[in-house]
Amino acid sequence: MQLSAEQKQFLALPFDQTLFLHGLAGTGKTTLAGKRMLQLLREAPDEPILVLTPQRSLAFPYRKLLEQAEGFKSYSVNFATMNTIAQRMVALFWPLYSERAGFHFPYRPPQFLTLETAQFYLGKLIDPMLDRGAFSSVSITRHRLYSQVLDNLNKSAVVGFPYTEIGAKLSAAWVGESSQLNVYADLQVAVNAFRSFCLENNLLDFSLQVQLFREFVWQDPLCRRYLTSQFAHLIYDNCEEDPPYVHDILLEWLPSFKSALIVYDDQAGYRVFLGADPHSAWRLYEQAQHTRELTQSFTASQEVARLRNYLVTPEKSSVYPPLDYATLTKVLHIPEHPLRFYQQMLADVATQIQELVASGTKPGQIAILAPFVNSSSGFAMQQALSQRRIRARIFRPSIPLIEDAVIQCFITLAELIHPEWHLPLAKTQLTNCLTTAIDGLDMVRARLMVDKLVDFATSTDLLKPFDGLPEAMQTRITPKFGSRYEQLRLWLRQVDPQLPLDIFVSQLFGEVLSQPGFGFHQNISAGQSTHNLIESYRKFRLSVNMQTVRDSNQLSLDYVRTLLDGVISAQYLSTWQNEDPDSVLIAPALTFLVSGQSVVYQVWLSVGSSGWYERLEQPLTHPYVLNRAWPEGKKWTSEEESRVSNANLEMILSGLLSRCRKGIILGLSEYNQAGQEEKGLLLLHLQSLLRQALKESGNA
Repeated sequence: MQLSAEQKQFLALPFDQTLFLHGLAGTGKTTLAGKRMLQLLREAPDEPILVLTPQRSLAFPYRKLLEQAEGFKSYSVNFATMNTIAQRMVALFWPLYSERAGFHFPYRPPQFLTLETAQFYLGKLIDPMLDRGAFSSVSITRHRLYSQVLDNLNKSAVVGFPYTEIGAKLSAAWVGESSQLNVYADLQVAVNAFRSFCLENNLLDFSLQVQLFREFVWQDPLCRRYLTSQFAHLIYDNCEEDPPYVHDILLEWLPSFKSALIVYDDQAGYRVFLGADPHSAWRLYEQAQHTRELTQSFTASQEVARLRNYLVTPEKSSVYPPLDYATLTKVLHIPEHPLRFYQQMLADVATQIQELVASGTKPGQIAILAPFVNSSSGFAMQQALSQRRIRARIFRPSIPLIEDAVIQCFITLAELIHPEWHLPLAKTQLTNCLTTAIDGLDMVRARLMVDKLVDFATSTDLLKPFDGLPEAMQTRITPKFGSRYEQLRLWLRQVDPQLPLDIFVSQLFGEVLSQPGFGFHQNISAGQSTHNLIESYRKFRLSVNMQTVRDSNQLSLDYVRTLLDGVISAQYLSTWQNEDPDSVLIAPALTFLVSGQSVVYQVWLSVGSSGWYERLEQPLTHPYVLNRAWPEGKKWTSEEESRVSNANLEMILSGLLSRCRKGIILGLSEYNQAGQEEKGLLLLHLQSLLRQALKESGNA
């Protein structure tokens, strides 16, 4: 990429100062920071560099640059997030503060919890509360309840207020029915109980790791000196996506670096639900000796950039060049005919994508984005593209693991060899399992197999031999599928049921399901899902106190029950690395924005949905009230809700259009997937823009 004049000026700045670089997405900030990293390696090859990002996936451009560069001492570059630094430091200096921090067994090593294992332990505390009537007015699933309780603890740690004040802060901002105050009281009880449980058992969830790092490790001169002496230079990218505690640490750490480059995305902060605070990050701007703003976009075309100006800041439209209808429709691909139903919208979008691919656009340069992507809508979009021989991949890194069809298949097969678990097996569950496991098997034949070959009355050998079926039924199912079924049945019959779940999954994948004729053969996404399941179980096994578990079979059962309860999945790095130039990306809009990708064309599904800008319904938490900037005792009113909705829409539109090179395909239908009419703010903005463009064309 050829550097612009402003980029060249930036690279000429001295190496002994703190630099702050900001601008919209697509203006080359990360590219410039990568070149700065190579400059440092060239000028001072033995001085360690810390590349700090809010999440590991955002460091991919730097890793890729190092892989491609030759002649550099890449071992000098250290990649980290502040959360990983905190965990390492907490583990390293554990004996120095564990007793003062209140742990019951300060001389025993701590056990670090993943998101999944934290939900497992929290469930053991909350389930009895639910049986006693707690949270009675809240109608959400248990896994969402668990995740919101943990989210509150995390907010207290990353924002910097005592966890004992969570309920009081939420209550002080509430303006609705008084019954909700009882919910906040139950929430505080659950939070207190979980923290006590962690202290009693040396368990460290994310919030406790951050709190220990902030309050003990970082405050200790010895520990701080150990950390700050490890790195000479800092490159901190996407600082706006980090919570305030990270910025607090960096403000004190910056003087210890020989040089620092801080990169800030304007009009971003997409991870606000995880505590991201762009206003807090901007404090770093004031500590820099040199600041630069990049304004030239290397991603968006001029037409896309003009569309962004009109959509994001319509109040300034008088200062922009006129946007006529021909120019607008060159960027916005609008359905030729009004579409009434959701499925019609998917078919129309798939046809337009087919035309783009036929004209030379690579499928991997197309992203289908929506406010939410559930299993049914994602599958329906995949099917619509598959019918046109276009591959697509769904990217939803933080969903319940059990919603993944591959993981459902493994868990169902594990249940089949463990009838002593007494877990319910539904015919639909077994049907889906067979269609996933056997390549090409349709739902009709799979259901025939379940009806005729599964004996729910027996406690052993639930699967009956295929050759026991009448010849006419064998012919109807076909010998090919019967042979695959029989191969799977015999393998399940001979496998040792006492194998730990991760070994069982690994062997089943390698010996059967990844072989020709089975569903995971040459299926990269299935392999990644299998890896995620194995990694999740192994972390679960390491985190669970083995003294409370009788054997590996009991541990496997506890894990499977946890999955079936719908625990939210942790984020696995392999999931974010899945870039496939031959498949269209299907993802929630915010997930796409956080991934840092850009594409040639974007598809916006369900343009009329209010989900593009409205907060998720979270009756047990509130990302804006549990924020450092929220005034003590201020009420959350409808006016605040409206203000935040408009700001969210502006932020999302700015981010999407800054990451789009050529154009947007609009997914429009009168009724949504649930059969309801939708006329949200995004649709109204687009209609207003179209009317303005038609008027401009008429005047011309």
